[in-house]
Amino acid sequence: MKIFKGIMLLLVMMLIVVGCQKVENPPEEVTPDDDEVPFVRSASKVVEDEKTKSTITSQESYQIGTYITISIYDDEEVPSDVFDEIFYTIYDFEKMMSKNIEQTNVDQINDNAGVAPVEVPEALYDLIVLSLRYGDMSNGLFDVSIGPVVNLWGIGSDDAAIPSDEDLKAAMEKVDYRKIELDPDKKTVYLPEEGMVMDLGAVAKGYIADEIKKVIQNNGFESAIINLGGNVLTVGLKPNSDHWSVGVRDPQSEMGGLVGILNLEDNAIVSSGVYERFFIEDNVRYHHLINPMTGYPEQSNLLSISIVTAASVDGDALSTSAFLMSFEKGFDFIESIEGVDALFILDDGSIYMTSGIESRFMLTNNKYEIKTK
Repeated sequence: MKIFKGIMLLLVMMLIVVGCQKVENPPEEVTPDDDEVPFVRSASKVVEDEKTKSTITSQESYQIGTYITISIYDDEEVPSDVFDEIFYTIYDFEKMMSKNIEQTNVDQINDNAGVAPVEVPEALYDLIVLSLRYGDMSNGLFDVSIGPVVNLWGIGSDDAAIPSDEDLKAAMEKVDYRKIELDPDKKTVYLPEEGMVMDLGAVAKGYIADEIKKVIQNNGFESAIINLGGNVLTVGLKPNSDHWSVGVRDPQSEMGGLVGILNLEDNAIVSSGVYERFFIEDNVRYHHLINPMTGYPEQSNLLSISIVTAASVDGDALSTSAFLMSFEKGFDFIESIEGVDALFILDDGSIYMTSGIESRFMLTNNKYEIKTK
Protein backbone atom coordinates (compact mmCIF):
# COMPACT_ATOMS: atom_id res chain seq x y z
CA MET A 1 0.00 0.00 0.00
CA LYS A 2 2.83 2.45 0.83
CA ILE A 3 4.46 1.78 -2.56
CA PHE A 4 1.13 2.28 -4.36
CA LYS A 5 0.52 5.61 -2.61
CA GLY A 6 4.04 6.75 -3.49
CA ILE A 7 3.52 5.91 -7.16
CA MET A 8 0.19 7.77 -7.14
CA LEU A 9 1.89 10.89 -5.76
CA LEU A 10 4.48 10.77 -8.53
CA LEU A 11 1.75 10.39 -11.16
CA VAL A 12 -0.16 13.37 -9.76
CA MET A 13 2.98 15.52 -9.85
CA MET A 14 3.84 14.44 -13.41
CA LEU A 15 0.31 15.25 -14.61
CA ILE A 16 0.50 18.73 -13.10
CA VAL A 17 3.96 19.62 -14.36
CA VAL A 18 4.10 17.76 -17.68
CA GLY A 19 0.49 17.57 -18.81
CA CYS A 20 -0.44 15.46 -21.85
CA GLN A 21 2.25 15.06 -24.49
CA LYS A 22 3.61 12.49 -26.86
CA VAL A 23 5.84 9.93 -25.15
CA GLU A 24 8.71 9.06 -27.46
CA ASN A 25 10.57 6.72 -25.13
CA PRO A 26 8.58 5.19 -22.26
CA PRO A 27 10.51 4.23 -19.11
CA GLU A 28 11.74 0.72 -18.64
CA GLU A 29 12.32 -1.13 -15.41
CA VAL A 30 15.92 -1.15 -14.24
CA THR A 31 16.91 -4.11 -12.08
CA PRO A 32 19.45 -2.97 -9.49
CA ASP A 33 22.72 -4.84 -9.14
CA ASP A 34 24.17 -4.43 -5.65
CA ASP A 35 27.67 -4.21 -7.14
CA GLU A 36 26.76 -1.47 -9.61
CA VAL A 37 23.44 0.22 -8.76
CA PRO A 38 22.94 0.59 -4.98
CA PHE A 39 19.37 1.90 -5.34
CA VAL A 40 16.16 1.33 -7.31
CA ARG A 41 15.99 3.46 -10.45
CA SER A 42 14.08 3.70 -13.74
CA ALA A 43 15.34 4.21 -17.27
CA SER A 44 14.58 7.49 -19.03
CA LYS A 45 11.11 8.54 -20.11
CA VAL A 46 11.34 10.99 -23.01
CA VAL A 47 8.43 13.29 -23.88
CA GLU A 48 8.21 15.68 -26.84
CA ASP A 49 6.19 18.55 -25.36
CA GLU A 50 4.43 20.73 -27.93
CA LYS A 51 3.43 23.40 -25.40
CA THR A 52 6.96 24.15 -24.22
CA LYS A 53 8.63 23.14 -27.50
CA SER A 54 10.97 21.03 -25.39
CA THR A 55 12.14 17.49 -24.96
CA ILE A 56 11.48 16.42 -21.38
CA THR A 57 13.69 13.65 -20.07
CA SER A 58 12.67 12.12 -16.73
CA GLN A 59 14.03 9.42 -14.47
CA GLU A 60 12.77 8.11 -11.14
CA SER A 61 14.41 6.43 -8.18
CA TYR A 62 13.70 5.31 -4.65
CA GLN A 63 16.37 6.72 -2.32
CA ILE A 64 16.62 8.41 1.09
CA GLY A 65 13.39 6.64 2.00
CA THR A 66 11.27 8.39 -0.63
CA TYR A 67 10.22 8.40 -4.29
CA ILE A 68 12.21 10.79 -6.47
CA THR A 69 11.44 12.20 -9.92
CA ILE A 70 13.85 14.38 -11.90
CA SER A 71 12.59 16.00 -15.13
CA ILE A 72 14.92 18.07 -17.30
CA TYR A 73 13.75 20.23 -20.21
CA ASP A 74 16.06 20.70 -23.20
CA ASP A 75 16.19 20.68 -27.01
CA GLU A 76 16.97 16.96 -27.09
CA GLU A 77 17.05 13.90 -24.84
CA VAL A 78 19.28 14.36 -21.79
CA PRO A 79 22.08 11.76 -21.66
CA SER A 80 21.69 9.08 -18.99
CA ASP A 81 25.07 9.92 -17.49
CA VAL A 82 23.61 13.24 -16.25
CA PHE A 83 21.06 11.24 -14.25
CA ASP A 84 23.89 8.95 -13.12
CA GLU A 85 25.56 11.96 -11.55
CA ILE A 86 22.30 13.11 -9.97
CA PHE A 87 21.36 9.77 -8.40
CA TYR A 88 24.89 9.02 -7.19
CA THR A 89 25.01 12.50 -5.65
CA ILE A 90 21.90 11.54 -3.66
CA TYR A 91 23.50 8.21 -2.76
CA ASP A 92 26.70 9.89 -1.56
CA PHE A 93 24.83 12.35 0.65
CA GLU A 94 22.67 9.58 2.09
CA LYS A 95 25.87 7.74 3.08
CA MET A 96 26.92 10.94 4.80
CA MET A 97 23.71 12.04 6.54
CA SER A 98 21.56 9.03 7.38
CA LYS A 99 21.33 7.94 11.01
CA ASN A 100 19.74 4.63 9.98
CA ILE A 101 22.60 3.29 7.86
CA GLU A 102 25.70 1.90 9.51
CA GLN A 103 28.99 3.74 9.11
CA THR A 104 27.58 6.96 7.70
CA ASN A 105 29.16 10.10 9.11
CA VAL A 106 26.08 10.80 11.23
CA ASP A 107 26.06 7.20 12.46
CA GLN A 108 29.68 7.64 13.54
CA ILE A 109 28.79 10.87 15.36
CA ASN A 110 26.03 9.01 17.23
CA ASP A 111 28.21 6.00 17.99
CA ASN A 112 30.78 8.32 19.54
CA ALA A 113 28.33 10.25 21.71
CA GLY A 114 30.02 10.83 25.07
CA VAL A 115 33.25 9.33 23.70
CA ALA A 116 35.02 11.55 21.18
CA PRO A 117 34.54 14.23 18.50
CA VAL A 118 34.17 12.98 14.92
CA GLU A 119 35.68 14.68 11.90
CA VAL A 120 33.11 15.11 9.11
CA PRO A 121 33.06 16.36 5.50
CA GLU A 122 32.75 20.10 5.13
CA ALA A 123 29.30 19.84 3.52
CA LEU A 124 27.93 17.93 6.51
CA TYR A 125 29.60 20.28 8.96
CA ASP A 126 28.03 23.30 7.24
CA LEU A 127 24.60 21.63 7.28
CA ILE A 128 24.89 20.98 11.01
CA VAL A 129 25.90 24.62 11.60
CA LEU A 130 22.84 25.71 9.62
CA SER A 131 20.64 23.32 11.61
CA LEU A 132 21.82 24.78 14.91
CA ARG A 133 21.12 28.25 13.57
CA TYR A 134 17.54 27.20 12.85
CA GLY A 135 17.39 25.80 16.36
CA ASP A 136 18.13 29.27 17.69
CA MET A 137 15.79 30.93 15.20
CA SER A 138 12.87 28.71 16.27
CA ASN A 139 13.62 28.96 20.00
CA GLY A 140 14.49 25.29 20.12
CA LEU A 141 11.52 23.86 18.23
CA PHE A 142 13.84 22.79 15.43
CA ASP A 143 16.25 20.44 17.17
CA VAL A 144 18.53 17.97 15.37
CA SER A 145 19.28 16.21 18.67
CA ILE A 146 15.69 14.88 18.69
CA GLY A 147 16.96 11.42 17.65
CA PRO A 148 16.38 9.57 20.97
CA VAL A 149 12.71 10.60 20.98
CA VAL A 150 12.24 9.84 17.28
CA ASN A 151 13.72 6.39 17.81
CA LEU A 152 11.51 5.77 20.82
CA TRP A 153 8.27 6.55 18.97
CA GLY A 154 9.34 4.66 15.84
CA ILE A 155 6.75 6.45 13.71
CA GLY A 156 6.87 5.17 10.15
CA SER A 157 8.07 1.74 11.22
CA ASP A 158 6.24 -1.45 12.14
CA ASP A 159 7.21 -0.84 15.78
CA ALA A 160 5.49 2.54 16.17
CA ALA A 161 3.89 2.89 19.60
CA ILE A 162 3.16 5.42 22.33
CA PRO A 163 6.14 5.32 24.71
CA SER A 164 5.83 5.05 28.46
CA ASP A 165 6.22 8.22 30.51
CA GLU A 166 9.39 6.83 32.05
CA ASP A 167 11.01 5.98 28.72
CA LEU A 168 9.99 9.32 27.22
CA LYS A 169 11.44 11.26 30.16
CA ALA A 170 14.75 9.42 29.81
CA ALA A 171 14.88 10.11 26.06
CA MET A 172 13.99 13.78 26.53
CA GLU A 173 16.94 14.25 28.88
CA LYS A 174 19.21 13.58 25.89
CA VAL A 175 17.60 16.24 23.67
CA ASP A 176 19.23 19.67 23.52
CA TYR A 177 20.88 20.92 20.33
CA ARG A 178 22.75 23.57 22.35
CA LYS A 179 24.94 20.84 23.84
CA ILE A 180 26.36 19.85 20.44
CA GLU A 181 30.02 20.87 20.24
CA LEU A 182 31.56 21.98 16.94
CA ASP A 183 35.16 22.72 16.04
CA PRO A 184 35.26 24.91 12.89
CA ASP A 185 39.00 24.40 12.39
CA LYS A 186 39.04 20.62 12.66
CA LYS A 187 35.49 20.22 11.26
CA THR A 188 34.56 17.93 14.13
CA VAL A 189 31.17 17.28 15.72
CA TYR A 190 30.73 15.99 19.27
CA LEU A 191 27.67 14.85 21.18
CA PRO A 192 28.93 15.21 24.76
CA GLU A 193 26.52 12.77 26.44
CA GLU A 194 26.18 9.05 25.86
CA GLY A 195 22.76 8.30 24.39
CA MET A 196 22.46 11.54 22.42
CA VAL A 197 21.39 10.96 18.81
CA MET A 198 21.65 13.41 15.92
CA ASP A 199 18.84 13.20 13.36
CA LEU A 200 19.10 15.35 10.22
CA GLY A 201 15.89 13.98 8.70
CA ALA A 202 14.20 17.38 8.85
CA VAL A 203 16.81 19.04 6.59
CA ALA A 204 18.50 16.29 4.58
CA LYS A 205 16.01 16.14 1.69
CA GLY A 206 16.05 19.89 1.26
CA TYR A 207 19.83 20.05 1.28
CA ILE A 208 20.10 17.21 -1.24
CA ALA A 209 17.52 18.86 -3.53
CA ASP A 210 19.64 22.02 -3.59
CA GLU A 211 22.72 19.95 -4.47
CA ILE A 212 20.84 18.23 -7.31
CA LYS A 213 19.94 21.65 -8.68
CA LYS A 214 23.65 22.52 -8.76
CA VAL A 215 24.43 19.31 -10.66
CA ILE A 216 21.75 20.09 -13.26
CA GLN A 217 22.95 23.66 -13.73
CA ASN A 218 26.61 22.64 -13.84
CA ASN A 219 25.72 20.34 -16.73
CA GLY A 220 24.38 23.32 -18.67
CA PHE A 221 20.62 22.80 -18.26
CA GLU A 222 18.42 25.78 -17.44
CA SER A 223 14.96 24.26 -16.87
CA ALA A 224 14.11 21.31 -14.64
CA ILE A 225 11.89 20.19 -11.81
CA ILE A 226 13.12 18.12 -8.87
CA ASN A 227 10.65 16.19 -6.72
CA LEU A 228 12.03 14.47 -3.63
CA GLY A 229 8.93 12.91 -2.15
CA GLY A 230 7.06 16.19 -1.87
CA ASN A 231 10.06 18.51 -1.62
CA VAL A 232 9.73 20.22 -5.01
CA LEU A 233 12.49 22.46 -6.33
CA THR A 234 12.37 24.15 -9.72
CA VAL A 235 15.36 25.08 -11.85
CA GLY A 236 14.89 28.30 -13.80
CA LEU A 237 11.57 28.86 -15.53
CA LYS A 238 9.43 26.42 -17.46
CA PRO A 239 10.16 26.91 -21.19
CA ASN A 240 7.67 29.22 -22.93
CA SER A 241 6.23 30.20 -19.54
CA ASP A 242 6.92 32.57 -16.67
CA HIS A 243 6.31 29.91 -13.99
CA TRP A 244 5.94 26.26 -13.03
CA SER A 245 2.54 25.01 -11.87
CA VAL A 246 2.91 22.71 -8.86
CA GLY A 247 0.12 20.99 -6.95
CA VAL A 248 -0.39 21.52 -3.21
CA ARG A 249 -1.49 18.30 -1.57
CA ASP A 250 -4.81 17.84 0.19
CA PRO A 251 -3.74 16.68 3.67
CA GLN A 252 -7.03 14.84 4.13
CA SER A 253 -6.79 12.82 0.90
CA GLU A 254 -5.30 9.34 1.18
CA MET A 255 -4.71 9.18 -2.57
CA GLY A 256 -2.67 12.35 -2.90
CA GLY A 257 -5.44 14.69 -4.08
CA LEU A 258 -4.85 18.42 -4.36
CA VAL A 259 -6.22 21.59 -2.78
CA GLY A 260 -4.87 23.82 -5.52
CA ILE A 261 -2.05 24.90 -7.81
CA LEU A 262 0.85 27.16 -6.85
CA ASN A 263 3.06 28.95 -9.36
CA LEU A 264 6.81 28.69 -8.73
CA GLU A 265 9.67 30.60 -10.34
CA ASP A 266 13.14 29.09 -9.80
CA ASN A 267 12.34 28.29 -6.18
CA ALA A 268 11.11 25.53 -3.87
CA ILE A 269 7.98 24.36 -2.10
CA VAL A 270 8.38 22.10 0.93
CA SER A 271 5.40 20.73 2.85
CA SER A 272 5.03 19.23 6.31
CA GLY A 273 1.82 17.68 7.52
CA VAL A 274 -0.02 15.11 9.58
CA TYR A 275 -0.51 12.86 6.52
CA GLU A 276 3.10 11.86 5.89
CA ARG A 277 4.00 9.21 8.50
CA PHE A 278 1.65 8.36 11.33
CA PHE A 279 -0.24 5.73 13.28
CA ILE A 280 -3.64 5.94 14.94
CA GLU A 281 -4.44 4.74 18.45
CA ASP A 282 -7.71 5.38 20.33
CA ASN A 283 -8.80 7.68 17.47
CA VAL A 284 -5.74 9.91 17.91
CA ARG A 285 -3.35 10.40 15.00
CA TYR A 286 0.28 10.34 16.10
CA HIS A 287 2.36 11.79 13.26
CA HIS A 288 6.11 12.18 12.80
CA LEU A 289 6.35 15.91 13.61
CA ILE A 290 7.48 15.65 17.23
CA ASN A 291 7.74 18.70 19.44
CA PRO A 292 11.12 18.58 21.25
CA MET A 293 9.62 20.54 24.14
CA THR A 294 6.98 17.90 24.91
CA GLY A 295 8.29 14.72 23.28
CA TYR A 296 4.91 14.23 21.59
CA PRO A 297 3.68 14.76 18.03
CA GLU A 298 2.29 18.29 17.85
CA GLN A 299 -1.50 18.36 18.18
CA SER A 300 -3.21 21.50 16.87
CA ASN A 301 -5.70 22.66 14.26
CA LEU A 302 -2.94 22.76 11.64
CA LEU A 303 -3.03 19.92 9.09
CA SER A 304 -0.19 21.01 6.84
CA ILE A 305 2.10 23.86 5.95
CA SER A 306 3.83 24.49 2.62
CA ILE A 307 6.85 26.78 2.60
CA VAL A 308 7.97 28.64 -0.53
CA THR A 309 11.59 29.76 -0.50
CA ALA A 310 14.63 30.03 -2.75
CA ALA A 311 16.54 27.15 -1.15
CA SER A 312 14.87 23.84 -0.39
CA VAL A 313 16.94 23.28 2.75
CA ASP A 314 15.49 26.47 4.26
CA GLY A 315 11.99 25.29 3.38
CA ASP A 316 12.67 21.98 5.12
CA ALA A 317 13.76 23.59 8.38
CA LEU A 318 11.10 26.30 8.33
CA SER A 319 8.20 23.96 7.55
CA THR A 320 9.03 21.84 10.60
CA SER A 321 9.60 24.89 12.81
CA ALA A 322 6.40 26.69 11.82
CA PHE A 323 4.27 23.54 12.08
CA LEU A 324 5.42 22.99 15.65
CA MET A 325 4.57 26.60 16.55
CA SER A 326 0.89 26.01 15.61
CA PHE A 327 -0.95 28.26 13.18
CA GLU A 328 -1.03 31.71 14.79
CA LYS A 329 2.62 31.86 15.85
CA GLY A 330 3.81 29.98 12.77
CA PHE A 331 2.08 32.41 10.44
CA ASP A 332 3.63 35.44 12.12
CA PHE A 333 7.02 33.70 12.21
CA ILE A 334 7.05 33.06 8.45
CA GLU A 335 5.63 36.49 7.63
CA SER A 336 8.58 38.04 9.48
CA ILE A 337 11.20 36.34 7.28
CA GLU A 338 12.11 38.14 4.06
CA GLY A 339 11.87 36.04 0.91
CA VAL A 340 9.86 33.26 2.55
CA ASP A 341 6.15 32.55 2.19
CA ALA A 342 3.78 29.84 3.38
CA LEU A 343 0.38 28.27 2.86
CA PHE A 344 -1.39 26.89 5.96
CA ILE A 345 -4.24 24.36 5.82
CA LEU A 346 -6.39 24.03 8.95
CA ASP A 347 -8.67 21.22 10.04
CA ASP A 348 -11.81 23.31 9.46
CA GLY A 349 -11.01 23.58 5.73
CA SER A 350 -9.52 27.07 5.96
CA ILE A 351 -6.47 28.02 3.90
CA TYR A 352 -4.33 30.98 4.91
CA MET A 353 -1.42 32.39 2.92
CA THR A 354 1.30 34.89 3.67
CA SER A 355 1.27 38.02 1.55
CA GLY A 356 3.88 37.01 -1.03
CA ILE A 357 2.00 34.10 -2.60
CA GLU A 358 -1.65 35.18 -2.49
CA SER A 359 -1.63 36.00 -6.21
CA ARG A 360 0.24 32.79 -7.15
CA PHE A 361 -2.18 30.21 -5.71
CA MET A 362 -5.32 28.89 -7.39
CA LEU A 363 -7.81 26.90 -5.29
CA THR A 364 -9.15 23.82 -7.12
CA ASN A 365 -10.83 21.92 -4.28
CA ASN A 366 -14.26 23.10 -3.10
CA LYS A 367 -13.84 21.39 0.28
CA TYR A 368 -11.53 24.25 1.23
CA GLU A 369 -11.91 28.02 1.57
CA ILE A 370 -9.29 30.75 1.36
CA LYS A 371 -9.39 33.12 4.30
CA THR A 372 -7.33 36.13 5.39
CA LYS A 373 -5.72 36.59 8.78
